[in-house]
Amino acid sequence: MTSLKHTPYRQYFPSLTTNNQLAYLDSAASTQVPETVLSAMDNYYRKGHGNVHRASHSFARLATNAFESARKSIAKFIGAQSQNIIWTSGSTQACNLLARGLAHQLKQGDEIWISELEHHSNLVPWQQLAKQQKAKLRAIPILENGDLNLAYFRENLSDKCKIVAVSQVSNAIGSIQPVPEISRLAHQVGAKVVVDGAQAIAHLAVDVQRLGCDYYYFSGHKLYGPTGIGVLYGTESALELLEPSNFGGEMISKVAIEQSEWNTLPYRLEAGTPNIVGAIGLAAAVQFLDQFPSQQRLQHERDLLSYALHKLQQHPAVELVGQPMMRTGLIAFNLRGVHPQDAATLFDQYNVAVRCGHHCAMPLGNKLSPQGSIRLSLGLYNDQQDIDQALDAIDKIMELFDE
Repeated sequence: MTSLKHTPYRQYFPSLTTNNQLAYLDSAASTQVPETVLSAMDNYYRKGHGNVHRASHSFARLATNAFESARKSIAKFIGAQSQNIIWTSGSTQACNLLARGLAHQLKQGDEIWISELEHHSNLVPWQQLAKQQKAKLRAIPILENGDLNLAYFRENLSDKCKIVAVSQVSNAIGSIQPVPEISRLAHQVGAKVVVDGAQAIAHLAVDVQRLGCDYYYFSGHKLYGPTGIGVLYGTESALELLEPSNFGGEMISKVAIEQSEWNTLPYRLEAGTPNIVGAIGLAAAVQFLDQFPSQQRLQHERDLLSYALHKLQQHPAVELVGQPMMRTGLIAFNLRGVHPQDAATLFDQYNVAVRCGHHCAMPLGNKLSPQGSIRLSLGLYNDQQDIDQALDAIDKIMELFDE
């Protein structure tokens, strides 16, 4: 087990070794990137950039091999097959692709279920789809502590439900949702289950088979990879349901003036030139993580989260926002008498990077903390010193406001 006081992981991240005074506690927004990821992306461009699947010259072959090898790496990381992996630009595009692709499965009076704690990117696409198809958007409410009211969902779920879309981990309060149970209940009424894994993928051992969902998606920049790349997983039957909503390039197998025929999966859902270097970078991020025993690195984060939560609970100026039964990755809180925006600005002056606001989850924020909150979120590179630096900053901030 690694020490909470000094983690061996920070040394692999150039941005944090260059700025060694910074306590970076905003990994829920974006994680920092290890040297191996930067090198993999740089090497791709330096050794020869070619478009994938479309030429017979050596640069194209190398690019195609690297691109498809990356797909296999990601599939293995989440317990899937490579043909079930669709490259996207990120979680937002993945959810929009699903909402557009499943539109033909909905009719007037059908129901789409989300929850009150969803990120806007897993709320607005379904909201708009419901309006378009004259379906009903329903939300699983949260309890006072921030956990989902699963009893309400169980009691009100019916065969009118066609889609259930929930996050595995809340990006605002870090709560872990009972996805296997939600999947079981949804499948009993014939609904498809969509899981937003953006906040879970770096902090939990994700196995899509155990989750039992039909679709699962996440972003690379929250998994120590580059921006602009994401992953959509689907079972074969679930992916076959999706109507393409972007057209051109590799997603087409035959074109005539009057009509076109679509390619097979996964290419049917990957229109245009993909983010080749992004896929290579994300695969390098997964390979970086795989060099460490998963239990060791995940336990390091859990121990650090427990330390931070204990310290914040004991601090007289701290008011926690949401106290879920199970959480990972982050803690939301406020400081007594201090607006979150003012607090975040002052944290930055003390070399502590945190996030403030509603964290793109306004329905949840309005219910638990209408003024917003401060979000402290962890990455593999964090250690006890980062938490202690944040606690020291809280003391200094409170001194300013108590004067």
